[in-house]
Amino acid sequence: MALRERTLGRKARVAALVAVGLALLAYGVYQVGRIFDVFATRYTIVTLVESGAGLREGAPVTLAGKQVGQVSDIEFIPMSRKSGNKHLRIELAVSEEVQEQIRRDSRLFIRGQGLLGDKYMDISPGTSGAAILQPGDTIESETQLDIEQFLARGAAVLDTAAQAVSELRNITSSISRGEGTIGRLLTDDQLFVRLLATTSQFQSTLEALNNADGTFARMLRDPELYDRMLSAVDRVDRVGAAVLSGEGTLGKLLMSDSLYRSITATALRADSTLAGFSGLFAKVHQGDGALQRFLTDPGLYDEFLKTVVDFQTVIADMRANPKKFVPPVQVRVF
Repeated sequence: MALRERTLGRKARVAALVAVGLALLAYGVYQVGRIFDVFATRYTIVTLVESGAGLREGAPVTLAGKQVGQVSDIEFIPMSRKSGNKHLRIELAVSEEVQEQIRRDSRLFIRGQGLLGDKYMDISPGTSGAAILQPGDTIESETQLDIEQFLARGAAVLDTAAQAVSELRNITSSISRGEGTIGRLLTDDQLFVRLLATTSQFQSTLEALNNADGTFARMLRDPELYDRMLSAVDRVDRVGAAVLSGEGTLGKLLMSDSLYRSITATALRADSTLAGFSGLFAKVHQGDGALQRFLTDPGLYDEFLKTVVDFQTVIADMRANPKKFVPPVQVRVF
């Protein structure tokens, strides 16, 4: 009897331990499922990306940094349905509890968990003015600089820096050897001596300028010159005031509008005269008068030219034999 009771006691304790273990296991599974959002009801949205390097199925999907789902499928886009540079179609299983936060203006980013960690997908919440994404809708993705691109750009920058350092080393080497203008400035003793002589001459010039008997020193120190300049400025100011008040010829030219009216009237008369000449020339060009014929008829021009030539011949003959053209004088004596 006692043996049976001890056996039953051991079995009860074992059963109690098993029950406690199962309860702890269930609690642990529940907590893990709650943390990783395993038991939530999900819906599917789609995104198209250029590259899924480092991304795998089952990777976390976060909304503003909080895990709300996971990547359920990654597949290539058929060639007949490709648009732009998108190559992969990724399905995201997202908890329905956050469906209201994911809208048309939401954006999806592929981020890395640390510098060398796995990739995950992060969604930025949308705004209240945009429509809510429904199951099967597509969310726009944006590409971010990943670690490979960052390292590649860093390598390019280092190459450029190394090249710049090499060129700088060549420049400093040529300067240290005394090549070029800067090298000669640093290494040529004769140039230093000339520079020192130039400095001495400049100092002598300054001392001469500071001499009270010099012209420049008198310009700087003589108050009479200042008074003369002030008087000249005052006279210029009075002349300007007189001109602005309309006094004198220059003032009338600047301030009176009679000259403007005269110039305007002259311009109008000149315009009228030009218009008259234009009309006259138009009539001559379009009419059938003597002047128009003289300007356009080549036969008339030839006859006129022949007449001029004949007249020149007569004039030349008169100069050569004037008696020929003087009538004889007959004198009769009564």
